[in-house]
Amino acid sequence: MTRLEVFPVPPDLPVSPPGLRERRREQTNVEISETALTLFERNGVEATTVGQIAQTAGVSQRTFFRYFATKEEAALRDHWAFEAVVASGLDQLDPDISPRLALETSFAAALVTYSESSSVPCRRLLRVNRLIKQEPALRAVLARESVRRTVALVDVVSTRFDCSDLQIRLAVDVSIAVLRAALETWVDRSSSDESASLPEIYSTARGLARV
Repeated sequence: MTRLEVFPVPPDLPVSPPGLRERRREQTNVEISETALTLFERNGVEATTVGQIAQTAGVSQRTFFRYFATKEEAALRDHWAFEAVVASGLDQLDPDISPRLALETSFAAALVTYSESSSVPCRRLLRVNRLIKQEPALRAVLARESVRRTVALVDVVSTRFDCSDLQIRLAVDVSIAVLRAALETWVDRSSSDESASLPEIYSTARGLARV
């Protein structure tokens, strides 16, 4: 399995200019996701059905399931996009440095996408992660996916570095933990400080993790 199969390119970063049909599909994808988020924020995940999301978005339930397997996945669309952005440099990890430093350097470069707090990617990421904090059902989906993606990330790193299994696993686990801590801190700070910077918080988190 390749890196792109594990961490698909997010809709906001197409690999080639999309045609009219693809643009329409992407617009429908965004509209369904936005509708799911709005209804979840208003009524909660448990009280919201796929039928309600589809009806409000102006599509059939059959169309909904062409885009998303579950209602939770629809709401998590922009979190998956964030993970794909973070993973965008995994094919260029530097094998001449430690695996942890290589991962952190790759993650830091990818987070430049989220440098501007008022940008669409930042606003979307904040919105979905605020909802994740409130909804156990969304956290459960992320927990299940994180196991699969961690295994995949270990496999990717293993192909690039001549290190022990333990060193690679520690590099992956620690790197992910630092990134997650930075993301959660950014979400919390942004509630009172709209200028909070995810890349800056991540840089600070990296330093603290090495103390």
